[in-house]
Amino acid sequence: MKASNLFFLCPALLLPASYAAGQALQDIYVPEALSGRFTQKKEIKAAGITLQSEGSFSISKDKGIVWTVEKPISSSIALGPGAQLEGGDIAKQVAAIMQGLLVQDFSLLSKYFDVAHTKTPNGFEVRLKTTDSAIARIFSEIVIKGGRHVQAVTLSNPQGDLTTISFMDIKESA
Repeated sequence: MKASNLFFLCPALLLPASYAAGQALQDIYVPEALSGRFTQKKEIKAAGITLQSEGSFSISKDKGIVWTVEKPISSSIALGPGAQLEGGDIAKQVAAIMQGLLVQDFSLLSKYFDVAHTKTPNGFEVRLKTTDSAIARIFSEIVIKGGRHVQAVTLSNPQGDLTTISFMDIKESA
């Protein structure tokens, strides 16, 4: 699968990783597995359109990610450890970033982004500002907001498009 298709289908490979509210970045809590529901809104600036979808997800440190879009069109993607993506080096970098987001590996993410963590009255906000020129063609910034769990992820690209993913009904499992 090409990296660009991966983001359209599943930009939240990104995370519903969990955080302990109000703790420092190095103390972020990540359970072994999560599942839940999502809504996704993609605003395509040049076309003046907004696409909306919804579905379910499950993420496991050991097994990977299953991202299922149920509406408006049914599709599913599963990425396990060692998944192969088409697209050469950039696809490998993107896969590494997604894995870094999944397991909250901020030392890996700092190779591609400036990472800024802010405590908020109800939880946290993490801003990832792109520093890598190849990745900057895909993302300009990623903003993650939440409490105990990630509640929303916003992906911005250099063309001004925004993808906002909201998570709900999150359940942890061992």
